[in-house]
Amino acid sequence: MNSRLSRVIEQAKITQRPIFMAALVAADPYLDATLDYMKVLADEGADLIELILPFSDPTYHGAVIQRASARALREEVGWDEIVTLGQRFRETHQTPVILSTYYNRVLSRGVTPFIASLCAADFDGALVTDLPFDESEKLRAALSEANLVLPPFIAPTTSLERFKHIAQGCDSFLVWTGHTGGDPTMTAQQFEQRMREFKAVSSRPILGSMKVADAERARMVSRHCDGVLVGSAMVWLIEGRGSQTTDTLAAFVRDLRAGMDAE
Repeated sequence: MNSRLSRVIEQAKITQRPIFMAALVAADPYLDATLDYMKVLADEGADLIELILPFSDPTYHGAVIQRASARALREEVGWDEIVTLGQRFRETHQTPVILSTYYNRVLSRGVTPFIASLCAADFDGALVTDLPFDESEKLRAALSEANLVLPPFIAPTTSLERFKHIAQGCDSFLVWTGHTGGDPTMTAQQFEQRMREFKAVSSRPILGSMKVADAERARMVSRHCDGVLVGSAMVWLIEGRGSQTTDTLAAFVRDLRAGMDAE
């Protein structure tokens, strides 16, 4: 893990301020817009950015991100453009960026070229949504050699023993999906209890991805874990919103940040 990402995690532990990770689909609706939106996220309070690499069959993601991926694929953005996007973002911002993808994209690129692209873009790691933790050791080790991370996923079906195993191999933070493939499947009380159990056996930060779409839910989720990951709601704001998208996105990020920081 590089100093940029470790600084975010350590500061969150010291200040007890929730970590806010916000997601965008690269090249939705076009690449220059993605750069503008990344800057807005960073400027308005996001601690981490998940940059989703467009994929033709994004089965893990819901309908909003699936539509965004379809739009982005029409832009015919390749690895060179993604690298340039990362480099342009780093000219002005140091907010950590995690590239989110599917394992097919890693295999088709090749592990070594994939990691080389992440380094050239000055990204901080990867999320590989369909790679089981028990099959991720080689990729995690290769990324670690380059000071990059591979945060694992946990879900409502993850047992406490399974969580202990995953947390021991975690190199940064964990992402709680909050669902088993569809809408959230746990009550708030069940979620609170599960987070208490997990946090009792590991100090690794857990970011809750639970269909967060407003400040109140952001506050509820971050109260019980270590932060939130907001994806579909962020991408939905970009879909068909026209010339006011940047202002709308900025206001939404500020609102979520304020909700998370509220006592």
